[in-house]
Amino acid sequence: MRFGPAEVDDLARGTALLGSGGGGQTDLAARVLRHALTTAGPITLLDAGDVGGDDGYVVPVGLVGAVSVFYERLPSGGEWTPVLAAILDRTRVAPVGVIAIEVGGVNGIVVFVAAAELGLPVIDADLQGRALPRIDQMSVAALGEPITPLAIGDASGRLLVLDGMPPAAAERVVRGALSEFGGWAAFAMRPLRVADLDRLTILGSLGRALRLGARHAAWSRSADPHEMVAALGGRLLGAGRVMEVVRHRATVGFGRGSVIIKVHRGGGLLRLEMENEYLLALVDGRPVASTPDILCVVDRATGTPVPCDTVRGGLDVVAFHLPGPAFWWRPAATHAVGPRAFGLDIDPIRLGPPDPPDPPERP
Repeated sequence: MRFGPAEVDDLARGTALLGSGGGGQTDLAARVLRHALTTAGPITLLDAGDVGGDDGYVVPVGLVGAVSVFYERLPSGGEWTPVLAAILDRTRVAPVGVIAIEVGGVNGIVVFVAAAELGLPVIDADLQGRALPRIDQMSVAALGEPITPLAIGDASGRLLVLDGMPPAAAERVVRGALSEFGGWAAFAMRPLRVADLDRLTILGSLGRALRLGARHAAWSRSADPHEMVAALGGRLLGAGRVMEVVRHRATVGFGRGSVIIKVHRGGGLLRLEMENEYLLALVDGRPVASTPDILCVVDRATGTPVPCDTVRGGLDVVAFHLPGPAFWWRPAATHAVGPRAFGLDIDPIRLGPPDPPDPPERP
């Protein structure tokens, strides 16, 4: 399909939901993308099966660092050209397209900004299927595959290339270097063979974001929350008022917190454990949903996703669950993104059902 300005709003809404409370707010990134589209024109979005040539390569791209700093220092143009050149210099391949490192939040939009700069199509796949905080939590890393060579850089010419490092070590080095790049940097990593996309990536994730965004556009305050959540292919956890938010600052890693919601119907208490994303839901102390499935909190009136870093007491919200990517339920991969990967001593809780089918087109 041809991705143009008409699709940006749906992408922004859908990627915000797949952020599970993290990944950054997508409204400003959507404005950056609209500007890029006015210069580059529509971008081709390809299904992996339509790329052609199993021996071709695609390059995962995105941004790493503090998304809040991204809002303060927007891309000026030219950020992804040097990092892609560094990767291609190391690997000597000619890419047929790019894929997102992460569909949840800002990175689900940034892949199109990078594609506009690079003049390459976007492949409908990513390496997380939602938002996750670390580069060693990408699908390729979870399966024991290398993520290097990787490069981070900016438009001023600063560039860092890592090679031969395991994912956890690369995560530590990149995280430590980001202050030298002003808080965020453009990112590109080891090209993936088209033949390996089915095994190593989450296929169809951008298409899912677009479908979610289109359904989310119909959110209505007057509608029953069960019906609105069901239209998104999700399951209601509770609708009510945020009673308390408790945050714990961490000396190492990311901060943790809890959100307590007084559910209107039934009067129970819904507690959400969070880090950068919402990770675990408990109703009256009983675990009911968890990562790698996707937990969402939205404003009851507008349906706007409420991020972990801005949720506060007094908000009237709807909390619900979306099925996570099937990839993360593979026995070889769940360990990387389940609750224990975030220090929560509980097995992951899997809930169905999958997204409902799209309605038939009108004649």
